Parts: sequence; C-alpha cells; structure tokens
Amino acid sequence: MQKDILSEVIEVEKEIQKCLEDEKAKSQDWLQKVKKESAEELVREEKNINESLNKSIEVAKKEAELKAAEIVNQTEIRAERLAKLSDETLVDIAVKHITRILPG
Repeated sequence: MQKDILSEVIEVEKEIQKCLEDEKAKSQDWLQKVKKESAEELVREEKNINESLNKSIEVAKKEAELKAAEIVNQTEIRAERLAKLSDETLVDIAVKHITRILPG
C-alpha cells in the first residue's frame, strides 16, 4: 500500500512537473509574442514621429521663406523710397541729425 501511495505521489509530481513545463513554455511563447508586438509598435511609432517631424520642418521652412520674402519686399520698398529722396531732402535730414549730435 505504501508503494501504491508512493507511486501515485510520484505520478502526480510528474504530472505537476509536466504542467509546470507546459505553462513555462506558454509563458515563453507569450513573452516572445509580446516582445515582437512591442518592437513592431515601436517601429510604427518611430515612423509616425519621423513623419510628423519632417512635416513640421517643411511647414517651418515654408513659414521662414514667406517671412524672409516679406522682409525683402519691405526692404526693397524702403530702398525705393529712399532712392527717390532728393539731395536737398537728404541734406535737411542730415543737418537735423547733426544738430542733435553737436553741442550748442
């Protein structure tokens, strides 16, 4: 009877060990699947971030180009206005500034 109980205990232990090994294998498979999915998600997110960054850079470039063009345009308009000033007007402006700089 002792032998039967001992045999049964050993058999149950073997079954438990097999169940543990099966669960360990399932856990390893699940872990590998989660790692793979995480890596794929990381690649997708990195791609999305890079695309968003590139779009932002393009928008910033276009805004900078528009702003630079406006500055150039305004500068050209000012230069044309200044070029149209007569020598007499320029002398008057210069004298006005010189009198502020020179004492008394």
